[in-house]
Amino acid sequence: MINEQDRSLMCAESKIGLLATVDEEGSPHISFISSIRPHGERQLIAGQFCAGLSKNNFRERHKVGFLIFSPDMEIWRGRAKYTSSATSGPEYEMYNKQPLFRYNSYFGIGTVHYFNLVDITPRENLTMPKIILGAVKTRLAKPLSVSSQKNALNKVSSDMFNQIDGLKFISYLDEQGYPVLVPLIQAAAAGRDRIVFAYSPYRQELQQIPPGVKAAIFFVNLKMESVLVKGIYSKAGSLCPRGILDIEKVYNSMPPQPGYIYPRSTRYEKVIDF
Repeated sequence: MINEQDRSLMCAESKIGLLATVDEEGSPHISFISSIRPHGERQLIAGQFCAGLSKNNFRERHKVGFLIFSPDMEIWRGRAKYTSSATSGPEYEMYNKQPLFRYNSYFGIGTVHYFNLVDITPRENLTMPKIILGAVKTRLAKPLSVSSQKNALNKVSSDMFNQIDGLKFISYLDEQGYPVLVPLIQAAAAGRDRIVFAYSPYRQELQQIPPGVKAAIFFVNLKMESVLVKGIYSKAGSLCPRGILDIEKVYNSMPPQPGYIYPRSTRYEKVIDF
């Protein structure tokens, strides 16, 4: 249940909103959806203004995870279940009356999606000292984990994951099949094929991720540049314990054309319409 004070804070227009879904291969998929917000005590809504994989994912596989990150670094996380969508109604009107969409000549909210709340964590604060400590430990661990044989990340994507002010989040599926989201701001690229991270902050949660599971790590910065990597999670090190994601796929989550950019397709489609 979401109390009134938290509902007000979670509706801030300048927040970071993430929705984790399950893709067709049973891997977590993370999308940046700033329009996600509470709708009453036991429901969430999200407005859609572009079409990526997440919409098909939650329509076909209803279990989702969500995370809301406020400008004051307050975080709410939880699980929910997709129920329905609408292209009209009071929520549709509410979204399209907001300044971002009302005065935008290129796009508006075309569909509103509804989710029933399963559970939500209490409001939590992410503090800079913990982030800095985790980032330092990660930088120390990077040389021990470098892999660049496949060059899964291009230079732009690799540089994004190494940005000091970039936000990162990891997701994996829990025992009930719901995607779990955990902040992972300390993560960094270790070469072109791996993401490495120290277990701080959120040590207890990160160390509970089972080695060998499919996981995804999402990057977004204040310029709204974003990229998603998917792969297999493993643990390494005793003197310098760390988590590693061996990258199998890279997904460009930015409009106007979201889609996988690694592995690179060598198939060309015949042009039949001019």
